[in-house]
Amino acid sequence: MNKVYDIIIIGAGLGGLTGGAFLSRVGKKVLVLEKSKVIGGRCSSRIWDGFSFDVGADYFAKGMLKTFARLDKDIALRPLGFLVKSFNKGKVMTIPPGLHLIRELSGFGMNKKEIAGFGFRMMKELVFEGYSKRYKTNDRVIDEVTDNPLLRNILNIGAFFSGSLPYKMPSYWFNLLFGRTYGYDFPFYPMDGAQRIPDLLAEVIRENGGEVRTNVSVEKIHIEKNKAAGVKTTDGEIEADIVISNSGIQDTVFNLVKGKGFSAEFKNRVKKYKPGLLMNSIFTAFKTNAGTINGVHLYCYFPPDIREMFAALHSGKIPDEPMFTVSVPDAVTGKMTDGCYTGTIKFITPRGEKRKDVILKEAERVIDMVDRVIPNFTKSIIYKKIVTSEDYEDEIGFESCIAPIAESIEYKKMNHRMPVKGIYSVGATVLPNGGCTASSVESGRRCAEEILG
Repeated sequence: MNKVYDIIIIGAGLGGLTGGAFLSRVGKKVLVLEKSKVIGGRCSSRIWDGFSFDVGADYFAKGMLKTFARLDKDIALRPLGFLVKSFNKGKVMTIPPGLHLIRELSGFGMNKKEIAGFGFRMMKELVFEGYSKRYKTNDRVIDEVTDNPLLRNILNIGAFFSGSLPYKMPSYWFNLLFGRTYGYDFPFYPMDGAQRIPDLLAEVIRENGGEVRTNVSVEKIHIEKNKAAGVKTTDGEIEADIVISNSGIQDTVFNLVKGKGFSAEFKNRVKKYKPGLLMNSIFTAFKTNAGTINGVHLYCYFPPDIREMFAALHSGKIPDEPMFTVSVPDAVTGKMTDGCYTGTIKFITPRGEKRKDVILKEAERVIDMVDRVIPNFTKSIIYKKIVTSEDYEDEIGFESCIAPIAESIEYKKMNHRMPVKGIYSVGATVLPNGGCTASSVESGRRCAEEILG
């Protein structure tokens, strides 16, 4: 093996690319190896029949902009603010909040005193973490914030983004979604789509002498004398003293390293991690005469009882009434393709559900329900592509699970530093908490800073 690189990064997800960007900026020779033909992992886009779609994340935290500013790429990202509309039993709540919130909460059946109390308790939690420091679960924090059933459903939206049971979600999730942990209280969307985020990170790496290769699979991480020595790929052997894996902590420990150099206690802890429920996507193009609202990127539909729905999903059943989201980025960017907007509908199925006909039937049911949040949507559709959880890996390149590790009170994530010297793990499966694009970016930045000392 010839040593040409200081650092090899396995996987061009946001964690790996962010780490590579910061390391290459200080002169480290970085090589990123991605098994797919498209970089970005769960933050990427695909084009089908001339229409562009985000195939994973479509909702980004403003805190990420600080990281991109440090890389001199924040302006190139061209971030756009947007609104989120949440629907429950015919009532609507808009995020970020504004003067409209009082009117909307009145529609939830709350009087002025109840609205003021809710506002005070939200401030107490988001500013001082008054409840999450005291209680263990996100569900318990919501208990303290409100007893309004419609509002409780909406505040439990974190379960949809994590794939975890509401009563098993750690209490820090409340601030993660509604507070300033990462900045999801004021989300943004890149003018040129989700793919722009990984593309800019790769641009930093290449501008500083690094490489990003696609269609290259890593089969093994070499370890010599209990420290990283390089990797074996489908193209050959590559030597490096530092290997950063963005392939997930479980894949890293049990497949790439085969458990070598890790204690039984460490491996048993990693085995306890559980993935989230399965996500399915319906990619559509539709005429602009549908009832979308300019500036609204995300529409969220909630069933009457979200906890009941997740209980059904985790028991392996299709729920009586699903939750789904519809993202319409063109209503924010102002872009159109052949006079149409593109929209992506997402819904969840149980991990054990492998019957494609059942999933496709659920997809058609969800499509019919979209008119509840976007009037005339179904009649406006001119293109539709359903990618079920069974098809995701072949069609898009990664498993469709909402989160590779569904964060839970039953276990805690680990640091990016692995027990074997020179091996690191970044991305959504390690700290910091969140399992989202923002936490993945942060994990890459923190890993780079530790390597640089």
